[in-house]
Amino acid sequence: MNSLEKRIVQTSESGKTVGVPALSLKWVEKKKFLNFVSPSTISNGIDFKDWCEITQFLKNDLHWLLKLPHHKFWSQIVYDKPLNASLVSFLQEAPRFYSEEKDVLKALPTAWKLFNETQNLVFLTFVRMATHKESKDCYISPEVFGKLIYDNFIFDIPKMMDICVLFGPTNSVLLSKMFKNIFSHQPKYKYDLEETAKGLIQVFQLILGQLGLESSQAAGSVHCGPLSVEELGELVVYILDIAATLWYFIDIYPEAIPLLIEANIQNQLADFYEKTIPNLCRQIETVSPNVKEKMVHNLNVARKFLLQIYNVLLHSGSVKLLLAKSHDDASWDREQPVELWLDWLTCLVSERQRHFIIDYNLIFQVQDDIDLITQLGIQMDSTRVEYVKIGLKEFRVEFGLSLTPASLRSSDGGVDPMKISALILQVKELLPDLHESFIQVCLKHYDYNPEAVINAVLEDNLPPHLNEGHHISDQQPIPEPFVAFDEQTDISKKTRTKTVHFNEMREVLNDKQDMKHLILDRVDEQLAAEYEDEYDDTYDGHAIGSEEPDAHTGEEELRRSFVIPRVLRPKMEEESEEEEENYNQTEQKPKDHFVTNPEEMRALAEQRRLSRRGNYRPGPTPSQRNVVGGPRGQGQEKETIVARRHKTENKTRGANHNRRYMADRKRREF
Repeated sequence: MNSLEKRIVQTSESGKTVGVPALSLKWVEKKKFLNFVSPSTISNGIDFKDWCEITQFLKNDLHWLLKLPHHKFWSQIVYDKPLNASLVSFLQEAPRFYSEEKDVLKALPTAWKLFNETQNLVFLTFVRMATHKESKDCYISPEVFGKLIYDNFIFDIPKMMDICVLFGPTNSVLLSKMFKNIFSHQPKYKYDLEETAKGLIQVFQLILGQLGLESSQAAGSVHCGPLSVEELGELVVYILDIAATLWYFIDIYPEAIPLLIEANIQNQLADFYEKTIPNLCRQIETVSPNVKEKMVHNLNVARKFLLQIYNVLLHSGSVKLLLAKSHDDASWDREQPVELWLDWLTCLVSERQRHFIIDYNLIFQVQDDIDLITQLGIQMDSTRVEYVKIGLKEFRVEFGLSLTPASLRSSDGGVDPMKISALILQVKELLPDLHESFIQVCLKHYDYNPEAVINAVLEDNLPPHLNEGHHISDQQPIPEPFVAFDEQTDISKKTRTKTVHFNEMREVLNDKQDMKHLILDRVDEQLAAEYEDEYDDTYDGHAIGSEEPDAHTGEEELRRSFVIPRVLRPKMEEESEEEEENYNQTEQKPKDHFVTNPEEMRALAEQRRLSRRGNYRPGPTPSQRNVVGGPRGQGQEKETIVARRHKTENKTRGANHNRRYMADRKRREF
């Protein structure tokens, strides 16, 4: 069978069968639907029988409506405007769970029973209106359903909020399914929800303006002085109605939370609470006791709802998100929800929302969130966490509130030693090595929560000022959490590998003679370590050969002039091999009159040795080998080539047998 908007229903008219669209004004039956009357009118002049008669008519009409076939039901809903007005009147005038009107109905059993039956029929009517498919044959296509309920104002955001506060406490599961169906088939309601959030902010400003806590321009109202008792009671009930409605709406439809956060409802809520609640409490104190009790009760219920709303908004993007996501899921940043949690609470402390954060901490312990996040293995910024905790303690001290939990207070207002001892024993059962004084300090830091102390010790997550005393034995005193700035500290304890003795160092530095000997001994050790037996160190004291660039600082010290390597020299016609060799041969070395040439000394010693043996015969004069040769580029004679090769191969012959190695070393360095 076709959907409702495409279906044609056959009917007979004047003996003829004609086809009529299933959704048509022709199926609307003219009935006079009555509006619901508030039960408060029973005590304000209306007769009890009249109220029961009006409610009975409304009950019968709703019972008839629910029995209509699918096409007639929707035709009646779409085209019958008085029916919609009657349903809206019930949503607006029906007593809420906190209203005094319920007490009036409960005192009259007949009226209470009639009201409950009518309320159930209203609820079933809205459930059917939110259902686009009742059966296989009775349904509306999703696109047409979303357009139908939105264009004909069958549902809107204020109407859905009233449904939540009326039926949410007892039918939250069914309402949750109903709202998901509405929002999924008509996304325009999300835009309306954003506008509603802005309207709530204006309502907060209006209340502040009525109390004289905001400018008249911002609040839209002019403060006319102190409120009367009747006005004060109505204002408290109005705040309670707003808080309860918003709470049940986000509890039934959590998908609305991101839209509310985007409208910055959380900051407006905290600011509204901080300014309004203390002012109302001061005004209620002046009210007579018989009226004061009810006002205080309503105000406390409103405070609880406001704190619950803030907690749900906060946890939806932080703690709840961490619990819902898997630890193995690497596609999201686990630090971001923690940062959001810290941002919101540090904002409350920095803006000194004192009344709000103290009341919030009484119902939703901040320490519980910290412990939960720590147990999930997520690192938190310890500085910001301490900032929030210290701010809470300062606010409590500022208001004269005790930092000791009520469960540990004795009759005289102090701390009960027996209860403290019981908590210490509870910790020592699992951690027997800890000292009792240390446990007591930890309990005080964690607001006398033994489970938090045990978790912090086992997870090695104690604060820095407590972590120092973690492994102290029972015989040693527990250090104080804070150290004075003028306290003398032994610097030698800062290191575990070496002890610094300043007095001994000072004596060594003052004794210049010992320092001189130490330096000389050190130099001798360095020279002995660097000495090579195969190396002739006769001329090491002179600036000859390769040395460190900063080996000499005097301008008059002799040093080898810089020579460009042969492979890097440019080829010039005037440069010749002869000039290079002549330059090397003519380069004069400084005469050293302090040390005799070892070669001459070895020659004289050889002559003396042979003369003593009596067979001294001077050898032939070595032949002069021409290693200079002719100009470069014109070729060399065979004798010159042989002489050069002989000179190279026999560098190690004779006394200075390490000369070739040192020559190669100089060549490598340059």
